[in-house]
Amino acid sequence: MSTVVAALNAERIKLGTIRSPLWATLLAAALSFGVAALQAGSTYDYERLTPQAAVLGVAVFGVPVLMVVAAMTVTGEYRAATIRTTFMAVPDRTVVIGAKVAVAAVFSAVAALLMVAGSVLVARWVADPPAGELLTVAGSARIGAAVALYAALAAVLAVGVAALVRHTAGAVAVLLLWPLLVEPLLGNLPGRGVQIGPYLPFANVFRFLDVPWLFPTYAGHWGSLASLGYFTAVVAVVLVAAVAVVNRRDA
Repeated sequence: MSTVVAALNAERIKLGTIRSPLWATLLAAALSFGVAALQAGSTYDYERLTPQAAVLGVAVFGVPVLMVVAAMTVTGEYRAATIRTTFMAVPDRTVVIGAKVAVAAVFSAVAALLMVAGSVLVARWVADPPAGELLTVAGSARIGAAVALYAALAAVLAVGVAALVRHTAGAVAVLLLWPLLVEPLLGNLPGRGVQIGPYLPFANVFRFLDVPWLFPTYAGHWGSLASLGYFTAVVAVVLVAAVAVVNRRDA
């Protein structure tokens, strides 16, 4: 138990003592707030801006940036060759990966929740009073919790991908292209998108969030909570594979 606590504390210190996560998170927040302002500014007089539309920037752009931050907690150590020191201090590599997962998930969830709150406030401030009347604390609580959960799971996925790839450029390419390019393209393939779309992990999590993005409306094989479960299962498979690979190959 003491080893787990020490590993968690070490990962917390690592994340808190470098500036790149903070700057990346601030960049993601600025981008999310900008998208919220654009969404609010483009509403018509009698159109109501929903909390889901207000947090589009957080879900689409903010969370992927947080995924990159989570991935760099792994790839940064491989690049600097400090991962060997980490494994010497904590020989159980599963504990090391678990500590990175826990710290990255908590950091991403808290950051995403703050971005959601900021995006809703920005959208409410920019939108005309009738358009922004749905942007209340009670109305935004559900989407805030959902996006925070999504960010936590995405951070776990990022740590898993990073542990498998080990190189920052490769991990960043996978984590950004997967939700922002590959899945939207597959989901919109003429004649095939309707068949492929329901099985795309990020398409499923966006269905759970009910946030509008580049995915068509698919005839789903399961409900909203099952879509979250599907995404969680994909994350779990990637993480289990990462732990197995990390335990088998050299640092």
